[in-house]
Amino acid sequence: MGGSDWLKSTEAIALPADLLPLIRRSGVLSDRQFEEVSNKVRNGEYPQEVRALAGRLVGERILTEFQAARLLRNKAHGLLVGRYVILDRLGAGARGRVFKAQHQLMGRLAAVKIIAPQIATRASSIARFYREMRLIGRLDHPNVVRAFDADQIGELLYIVMEYVPGQSLDHVLEDRGPLPVADVLNYMAQTARGLAHAHERGIVHRDVKPPNLLVSEDGQIKVLDLGLSALMEADSTTSFATAAGLVVGTVNYMSPEQATAFEVDGRSDLFSLGCTMYQLLSGQLPFPGETVAECLTRRVAGRPAPITDLRPDLSSRLLQLLDKLLARRPEDRFQTATEAAEALETLAGDEAAALSAPPPRQDPAPSPPVPQPDTSSNLSWAVNLFAPRFDDHPDLATSTWTRFVGVVAAQPPALTFSILLLELVVLGLGFALGYVAAILAG
Repeated sequence: MGGSDWLKSTEAIALPADLLPLIRRSGVLSDRQFEEVSNKVRNGEYPQEVRALAGRLVGERILTEFQAARLLRNKAHGLLVGRYVILDRLGAGARGRVFKAQHQLMGRLAAVKIIAPQIATRASSIARFYREMRLIGRLDHPNVVRAFDADQIGELLYIVMEYVPGQSLDHVLEDRGPLPVADVLNYMAQTARGLAHAHERGIVHRDVKPPNLLVSEDGQIKVLDLGLSALMEADSTTSFATAAGLVVGTVNYMSPEQATAFEVDGRSDLFSLGCTMYQLLSGQLPFPGETVAECLTRRVAGRPAPITDLRPDLSSRLLQLLDKLLARRPEDRFQTATEAAEALETLAGDEAAALSAPPPRQDPAPSPPVPQPDTSSNLSWAVNLFAPRFDDHPDLATSTWTRFVGVVAAQPPALTFSILLLELVVLGLGFALGYVAAILAG
């Protein structure tokens, strides 16, 4: 909650008479911190009224808003799990609740997952929990949320994991809508790398979906809840209907073999990865349906809704890759998560190169040729008509007239006729002058 919203949310509740005993019982403060707070209340530096005191402690960052709100509701329990002080609630799901916490001695931030009571109270689930935690403890990969600790306190099972500031992909999708192809390929490739690491160590996720994929503030994908889905299957007497009720929404990402209760391997996770990829690209589920039965029927017997109806911009290679992830038969999919990761990374590189490549060069169209005068057809009659006779000097005639014809023929037709007309006038004038001169001389 922001600002004083958390305090306003406590206005209608019955407040405790004294906040200090609740703070002591909760364990959120060390003995030294508690004595300092108590002394400031006694000497009047802090208010005694519980709401005012809670607000003051939050303002000075002695308590968090989450802690103060619980204490004002008379809930002192649950704020200390093992050596970890609970600071805030991060989320909740079918398998339990996740909290932001801090180690009392080391001060290290962590995420603490409290396993849901309906799982933690079954003897078979507890045995499976210990087996899975031994496997999870061996996971060490940049794309997997690391587990630091796991334990049982009474009937409470919990896991301590690395705390990663960021958003799960379902929240990213909600905020941004369908994501760019480059982002989706990057996220899915990272997820496949994390799954490959888990598969190589014998762990099948069984519940790959956007809420279980966390993207950190620097864009790194972290796979959540590895191994925890196995707890849902620990009790062989649990009916499918009960399991579906516990894993709300998971049916939208189940592989056909998982939906029909067949044995699953890493290829089942790849089908779920394909469902996740489809949703991130389109904002829709690949196998929609109004009921669980309808969704399962579509998944087992049919094909996904054509994603090109929603994203016509997707390349044919991307569509082929997505089809391979969503193949109904496991043998038609990628056979390992490493193989899927390599295909995703290659496609991401090729798509990025295609986007950054300059457009193909287009040479300008050639200019149409300038028409040249056809002297043989258009001007020969005029040249012959006006050609002077140099019978006595054939060489001079040839050279002079050739140069003249070349000059005239090189001109545009209109200019050529103008020149010839002018020549006619000049010749006529010359003959007239010569005739007059002959008369005067005679």
